Amino acid sequence: MPAGSTIGCVRGPRITITCDCGAVTQRGYGERWTCEQCNKTYDTAQIPRADYEELARSTRVYGLAAIGPPMLLAAVFIPLTVVYGARFAFLLFAFVLAHALMVVPPIRRRANRRVRELAARWVIHADEPVIGGAIRTR
Repeated sequence: MPAGSTIGCVRGPRITITCDCGAVTQRGYGERWTCEQCNKTYDTAQIPRADYEELARSTRVYGLAAIGPPMLLAAVFIPLTVVYGARFAFLLFAFVLAHALMVVPPIRRRANRRVRELAARWVIHADEPVIGGAIRTR
């Protein structure tokens, strides 16, 4: 997958890279990054594509589980508010608030746990450092 590309119709999650010298950056899947401090190059394509796609899919699923029900409620209650009055707007507010306080936190905890489980397997090794525009050989 080329750098900056999308999986399906949504851009995949960013990958945090921590260099051996301590520099930190976030890059997309398939991007290369050269540390400005020590000139080591990291390639996120070292991560297995299937693992990354699984992570991106689970991120989308958890995002839809968090935002889907309030959107469905809004699609039902907004027309009711327009036709029958403001009491449905208050009801919509109560349902969305209840969802945000009681449903979204467990969904986020599961999503975060899933991301940590998948990402814990990824170790990206640095390529040879670039010195003066050429790759240093040992």
